[in-house]
Amino acid sequence: MDKVWKEIKVTFDSLQTVDIDLVNYYLNEAGAVGNEIKYAQGYLENHPNLFGEIPEELPEDYLNHPVEVIGYYESEIDLEKLEEQLKTVGTVDFKIEVVDIEFENWHENWMQYYKPERISRFLSIVPEWQDNYEAAPFEQVIFMDPGVAFGTGNHPTTRLSAQALEMVMQGGETVLDVGTGTGILSFIASVFGAKEVLGLDFDPQAVNAAINNLNAQKNHEMIRHLIDAQKIRFIENDLLKGIDQKADVIVANILPHILVDLFSDAHKLLNDNGYLILGGILNEKASFIEEAIETYNFEIYQKTQMREWVNYIVVKGDAD
Repeated sequence: MDKVWKEIKVTFDSLQTVDIDLVNYYLNEAGAVGNEIKYAQGYLENHPNLFGEIPEELPEDYLNHPVEVIGYYESEIDLEKLEEQLKTVGTVDFKIEVVDIEFENWHENWMQYYKPERISRFLSIVPEWQDNYEAAPFEQVIFMDPGVAFGTGNHPTTRLSAQALEMVMQGGETVLDVGTGTGILSFIASVFGAKEVLGLDFDPQAVNAAINNLNAQKNHEMIRHLIDAQKIRFIENDLLKGIDQKADVIVANILPHILVDLFSDAHKLLNDNGYLILGGILNEKASFIEEAIETYNFEIYQKTQMREWVNYIVVKGDAD
């Protein structure tokens, strides 16, 4: 008998990118191992098309259909918590549906839907079944099963954090990935030359998912080297509490009010010439984060934005 998964479908009438991004974000936070966004004209057109494809003309029934954001789960989720989170999204009314689906059907759908994605200047996420993919010169590639592993890397917060890692890493860095989720930023740090990576997450299910996803990366030479040397690990931990590993790069793609709680420990653990990358921040929360950056004696090195999301690269400020 095929494995049965849970499909959580959130339907609502809003084409605001911030609303769609937030719903997708909350589904990911609930442990989704794959996502889809449907009937989101305008939002999807704003998604960077990096393969030069001409979008097809949309039929009228598509244009009039409510937006659907769908998450796929291996187990039951806390629906009450999800409902409370959705209440914070604008003034939109949501309909939540839960459906059991067979793994095989879902997996085949993903194979038809998913294509390679260039998520930064030199990094592409490629479905594992396209093992004949020919990388361009200097292009780094992570092969993955997007429906089973950790999503597509499409979300702006992931893209911005990946681009920040690409910018600051030169090879040989020790990296701490806080709120690693399913490990994608740890894998990205690895292919950009990290000598050691430690992924941390408060959720034991996320840690298990990251470990499983790591095992799926053994064909990548740079990641396999770290696996063989036991230099890439995932552990259950509350942010950076109790961690004594100094780092050249700390990346945290999590909610803003949680980000602030790691600033003090991050300042202690970050090497003097290191970088702290902060993601998961809605533009409306930017001033809140910038105040915390100053309070904890960091300085903004770079601020980038994609749609309603911002990302910071910060460095230690001058010693008092």
